[in-house]
Amino acid sequence: MSEELARLRKEIDKVDEQLIKLLSYRFELSRKIGKIKAEANITVTDEDRELKVKENWLMNAKKYNIPDSFIEAILPIIFSYSKLMQINAGDKERIVIYGYGGMARSLTSILSLAGHEIVISGRDLNKAEKLAKQFNCVSMPITQVINWGEIFILSIPPLAIIENSNNFITKLNGKIVLDISSSKAKIFKYLEDLSKKFSFKYISLHPLFGPIDYPVGERIVIIPSESSSKDDLKRIEKLFRNAGLVPVLSNVETHEKAMAIVQVLTHYYLLGLLNSINVLSSYLKIDFNDFQTTNFKEINKVLKRIKDLEDVILEIQEQNPYSYEVRNIGLEELKKVKERLDRGKVK
Repeated sequence: MSEELARLRKEIDKVDEQLIKLLSYRFELSRKIGKIKAEANITVTDEDRELKVKENWLMNAKKYNIPDSFIEAILPIIFSYSKLMQINAGDKERIVIYGYGGMARSLTSILSLAGHEIVISGRDLNKAEKLAKQFNCVSMPITQVINWGEIFILSIPPLAIIENSNNFITKLNGKIVLDISSSKAKIFKYLEDLSKKFSFKYISLHPLFGPIDYPVGERIVIIPSESSSKDDLKRIEKLFRNAGLVPVLSNVETHEKAMAIVQVLTHYYLLGLLNSINVLSSYLKIDFNDFQTTNFKEINKVLKRIKDLEDVILEIQEQNPYSYEVRNIGLEELKKVKERLDRGKVK
């Protein structure tokens, strides 16, 4: 190794240390900003501010001859970790998460990071304990935490909620009960009626993100019921805002109409695309993997997630009241596109 190479590498080591120090200082500033936001009840994510910061980074990148693509790659990571530093629980809550699947994991990650007391429960206590250990929480049988918990998140499918009603849900007198079902048409009315009969406070949630750890900056829909008060709603809204999520207040009808487009129509097309790719690959007798474009690779990642979540997707298709109409409209629009393409008139 030449002396010049060794010298340059030592210089890089010094620069790397300076970068780490600057990142540490940036994260410390983020923590201070987080405290101010928590006191003012301001959401952690500020999209306008992020846009301004991005503009500044790109402007400075041009000044110092750094490619825009590098900024586009690293800035989302810095934003994500900066927002994690801003998470502040405020008032600690006693939260029971019933379930241990992907969404239970996501909510556990963000709520435990915010400093809340979390207990994981479910039918399979081994699975509950495994999830709890990953985030330094505890697991218990539901019978042991009915009196301890203040907020109960039902992170299980609608059918499982109905099956567990008599086991413990009807015993949650005075507690706040939250479900996370993607479609509200059936389960919302069921839990609302149950809450009135057994005197618990019901608020419905829909996390607008997949099963990812620390989903800071993501949106979560909050739908109050007739059994929840304005104070209950404010409490839950504050809980998730301070945990780094962006609350979106809604009602069942608005939610179902929006999900008809965002989920039902999109999943319908994606399922069709997934099936079509498989059929055409066989029909044309071609292995296309070496020919994937950048856009196709990104689409293919989405299609793999769609395949993994097919059971949930089919459940949404079945339960959303607008599904049949949406699929018909979607099919008609595809036919129109085909007609235009066949006529060679697409510009």
